Amino acid sequence: MPRDVEHPVWSLLRLVIMFSGVTVFLYLNASSFDETEVTTIIEVMLLAGGFEMLKRKIANGKDDS
Repeated sequence: MPRDVEHPVWSLLRLVIMFSGVTVFLYLNASSFDETEVTTIIEVMLLAGGFEMLKRKIANGKDDS
């Protein structure tokens, strides 16, 4: 059964796995897991999501601007 590698679920799954690792890394290295770590996770998540959107837009060759 062939898999559709262009399906958006793969990008979401990749981000979930990446942010699980980032969260564990920050948790283990922080002296106290507080709002600064949560802010870092949110900022990196938004940045990575933006790159995923940009990558998908360039790969599809679409320019909606």
